[in-house]
Order: sequence, then structure tokens, then C-alpha cells
Amino acid sequence: MKIVHRVVIVDDHSVIRELFRFQLCRSEPNRYEIVGEGGTGQEAVEICLKTKPDLLILDLMLPGLNGVEVFKRLQSKLPHMKVLYFSASVRTPLIGEALELGAQGYVGKPRSWGTVLEAINLVAAGGCYFDPSIAHLAGRAAKRPEPEELTAREREVAQLIAEGHSTKEIARLLGVSVKTIDKHRSRMMEKLHVHDAVAVTRYAITAGLVSLE
Repeated sequence: MKIVHRVVIVDDHSVIRELFRFQLCRSEPNRYEIVGEGGTGQEAVEICLKTKPDLLILDLMLPGLNGVEVFKRLQSKLPHMKVLYFSASVRTPLIGEALELGAQGYVGKPRSWGTVLEAINLVAAGGCYFDPSIAHLAGRAAKRPEPEELTAREREVAQLIAEGHSTKEIARLLGVSVKTIDKHRSRMMEKLHVHDAVAVTRYAITAGLVSLE
């Protein structure tokens, strides 16, 4: 009897989520159960904490929280959950960081469904799959300090600023007060030696927190 793997799919494009759901149900109807799906980083965290999946198929570039920040929030709470990234992003800093955190797989877009299914099966079974385009990163992933020594929350604020959110919107998205966001913003800018949102956006792009796509 095959083990049924509980799967959550997170991608900001609904057509991608629908494709995964359709193909998995058709290709492996008795092997995988889709227990949740979402389109943002916040949704990814909430859904995974609620459903506790065996496997998270995750886009690297997501609104609000990118895939790496999602992984950081879930890693200690769901230590047995496997993570497979499926993304068109070529942002080396984020990909490298995802691998350093312990992601079990990365598949670049676009790839044939056969390749994607092979990656899913390998990761679900406890193995690894790394797209040839980033195999060199998988081979030399090593722990290194956070870029510019920003805290995780400061990086979140930087990403949201770069995405064009106001301080009030960021406070709402992160569930804290405007005053708290102002403090994070001030500390972040001090560490980066910048003074405006344009410079923060430039940093976020360089660090791979947001995509130019």
C-alpha cells in the first residue's frame, strides 16, 4: 500500500496551482492528497500551520513574504515538512539561501511535467532534486550571515517597501502597529546607510528579495 503524502501548493498564479492539482490527481491519484493551496507568503504560512503537510511546493517569489521567509517561519514549527521550490526566479541570493536552509528541491520554470513529477516523487520519498541550472549552488551551499545583518523582520519590511506598500499597509500585513514598523524601518535604513524608499528598493532587488519580472 502506497503512503499518501499530504501536499500544499503555493504559487501566485492560480493557473499553476490548478495545473499541479490536475496533474497530481491524474498521474498519482493514490499517492498525493492536496490539503491546501495559496497565492501569497502569508497564506503559505497560515495554511501549512493549519494542515501540517508532508510536502510544500512553493514559489520562490511571492507577494508579501518570499519563499525563503516562508521557509524560515515554518522550519522550526514543521521540522518534518519537505520543501520543493518551483520557480522562474534566477535570483542567486535567494536560491542560495533557500538551499542553505535545507530545501530538498528546486525545479525551474518552465519544465516538463515529467521532470516536475520526478522532482516531487524524489523529494516526497526523502530524496533531493536540484534543477541543473542551480546544481552548482546546491554543491557549495554554506551558511553565511544575513545580507547587511538585517533581522528577518527588517528584511520583510524592506521587501514590502520595495513592493510599493505604505507604512500603514505594512503594519496591517504584518499585524503590528505603525509605530513598530517605523522603528523597523529606521533601524533597517540605518544599517543599510540609506535614506529613502528608492534606495531600499535597490537593496531589495540586489539581495533578491523582489523580482524585476
